[in-house]
Amino acid sequence: MKRSIRTLMLLIVSSICLYSCSSVRHLPEGQAMLVKNEVKVVDQKSPDFDNLKSYVRPVTNKKFMDLFPLKTSLYDWGQPRYDKNGQTKDSKFRKFLREKAGEAPVLLDSSQITTSIDQLKIVMKQLGYFDSEVDYKVTYKRKDLKKAKVDYYVTAHEPYHISRIDYDIPIQEYKRIVVLNMKNTVLTEGMQYNESLINDELTRIINLIRNEGYYYVEKSIIRCEVMYDPPDSSGVDPKSVSVTILINIPQGENASRYLYKYYFNDIYVNPDMPSLSAQDAVYDTTYFQWRTRRDSLNLYFIEEVVDGKVLNPYFSYKTLANAVFTRSGLPYTQQSRDRSSRALNSLDNFDYVNILFKENEALLDTVNKTGYLDVYYRMIRKKRHIVGGQVELRNDKSAISLSYTNRNIFKGAEHLTINLSGGYFYYSLSNLFKNNQTYSYPEFGLSASLDFPNRILLFNKHISDNTINRSTSLKFGINYSGLYRRLMYNAAITYNWSPSYYISHSISPIDVSTINNSDKRLFYLMNYDAYPDSYQKRFGKFMLLSAKYTFNYLVPKFIESRRHNMHLSVNLESCGMLIWGLNALFSPNDRWVLSQNNLDSLGYNYTEFEKVDVMWNYTYSINNNNSIAMRSAIGFIIPLGEEAFIPYEKGFYMGTSNSMRGWGYRGLGPGSYQHGVDTLYTGDIKIELNLEYRGTIYRSFKYGIFADVGNIWLARKNDDMPGAEFSFKRFYKELALDVGVGLRLDFNFFVIRLDYAVPIYDPGRSDAQGKFINVHWGDFPHPFRIMQGLKLAIGYAF
Repeated sequence: MKRSIRTLMLLIVSSICLYSCSSVRHLPEGQAMLVKNEVKVVDQKSPDFDNLKSYVRPVTNKKFMDLFPLKTSLYDWGQPRYDKNGQTKDSKFRKFLREKAGEAPVLLDSSQITTSIDQLKIVMKQLGYFDSEVDYKVTYKRKDLKKAKVDYYVTAHEPYHISRIDYDIPIQEYKRIVVLNMKNTVLTEGMQYNESLINDELTRIINLIRNEGYYYVEKSIIRCEVMYDPPDSSGVDPKSVSVTILINIPQGENASRYLYKYYFNDIYVNPDMPSLSAQDAVYDTTYFQWRTRRDSLNLYFIEEVVDGKVLNPYFSYKTLANAVFTRSGLPYTQQSRDRSSRALNSLDNFDYVNILFKENEALLDTVNKTGYLDVYYRMIRKKRHIVGGQVELRNDKSAISLSYTNRNIFKGAEHLTINLSGGYFYYSLSNLFKNNQTYSYPEFGLSASLDFPNRILLFNKHISDNTINRSTSLKFGINYSGLYRRLMYNAAITYNWSPSYYISHSISPIDVSTINNSDKRLFYLMNYDAYPDSYQKRFGKFMLLSAKYTFNYLVPKFIESRRHNMHLSVNLESCGMLIWGLNALFSPNDRWVLSQNNLDSLGYNYTEFEKVDVMWNYTYSINNNNSIAMRSAIGFIIPLGEEAFIPYEKGFYMGTSNSMRGWGYRGLGPGSYQHGVDTLYTGDIKIELNLEYRGTIYRSFKYGIFADVGNIWLARKNDDMPGAEFSFKRFYKELALDVGVGLRLDFNFFVIRLDYAVPIYDPGRSDAQGKFINVHWGDFPHPFRIMQGLKLAIGYAF
């Protein structure tokens, strides 16, 4: 223990020494290191001002843990030394510090200050503050004037508003298109001037015109003029502008092409574009016509010829035709091109998708001003067979999984995936401050899924909607857990579709599973007899016939340069109602096809419940290196009927590396019920709140400071489990609390996380013990025991 304290003190002293070391010892006279830039808008408040600092130059040096100027200190240490005779003394190590490990200090530059002021004025004008003023102040942080801070003070004044919007469109057909779609404009009279929204309106207009068949229309022909409104009769400046959107057709021999309306002509599809090394390959075209209930599609497929014969197609023609939305004879639209690109990429069979348009000069009609475009789809295939593996290492789990995927098993872009996994779970029967013993148990799983690129069975294969992605999955799985010798089978059919990039839906109208943990003699680690009689009903042999639905709404921060990242997930499950529906459909005279007696004869229990699980994640990026993350999760399971109960496997649990990190695996709850250490519980209701500050130490080396609040409860009161049921009168008193810190190696695509949490408030402790846990240095046992409290995991907790 004393050695640990000495080590900690040594680290603190080293950090202070590192910070105290100057980075400016070798700066010449008259130069100063720029250590900080600040931008303050003194008279207005708006979220639009949050990013003003990013326009200031130069950008200051980065700091270790956002506190210590490590790289500039290393650069300073690496400077050559001079002897008494003025001769330079240098070394490879100093050169390494100077050129590789270190970083030259960013200097205060008056010309850069002037450039930053001009840039801030431009940005403020783009936001509608035409009269803004920018001043600055340089503050030196040392007596020798070697470190400086620059504060920029922006006086925004009143923003300008748009008083009038005019459209100067000389081409009547263009004007008709714009007028008919004015309800979707992003500009309105009276709104604050915003250059970004004006650019959005120009883009919207160009897309409207192109989607009417005017292929050669481009962004360069449209622009916006802004005019200040004159003062009123009393001489008062109205602080408003008039906006005019103009379209000008450039002059020249191709100017008339802007007036031509283009239609799709022949459609060519090459599902395996030759590589550079196969330029001598021979190809031929195969005509294919596909008729649907809505229209017909004529395609020419380009296939390779070997020994005078066309090779068997790698893909079903119908599959690719289903992803093509450019129809011969229909007007050109950018929307058709974009939908085709999305649909082909969603098949997950191509590394490269290119859609090329070539004008067919022979079909140009100069009288009616119409033209035709041949469309060429060119793709490069991905590998068909994929074999992969994954290793998962956590302090409570070590596992390995192997997978095989066939991307195109039936030539219709169907994905067959087989996954085999196995590993060991570890958990302790007590917490950090008590004598405990760590146990392990095996868990194995086998799963297979067959994914179709379109909907089958209940839906038509070809649906002309704007969905980004749609698929159907047939799933089957087996899972075995050695914790209590549980064997579970599952089979389901699932429909997935995404109407936009932000939203996805998943519905499983049929989900059948069996759970078998009925033999209490086979319990490996948990003491079955230690569970109350009312809770033992949750262990047994169950058959569950469910319908499930999942909704996801995701707004990543990289879209539209957002600083806010939000994810909402809603999971619904209805169990038992399917049996009720089948009985009502096939046996209206109350002679049930499937009943409790039928299932009893098969040795299965029958239960009905409704399950709701909602999770909301939110991350606010303070800057590129720091963020605040929050999660709230609420779930409840409602048993239907007095005799209904929830199987153990379907319940919620807390205590792991991803939730309530101060407790061991399933070690928290339910409620304030006090149970032994040889029992692990799941509950019917859960509430969890998490808050985490995420900072950067150096590049990919990051840290986190967090707090977790939550618990689980039972839905019904049981006399032999006092305090386990949920009650509005006391649930807030039964919310457990832990706090902790952690280190992360964040490589964007891969995160290794190490967390250490301490429980602060434990509702499961007796009043004599005290709900609050007083943590003292003396309470901590040997460092090896402290290691048991660490949570090692892959990825962030949320």
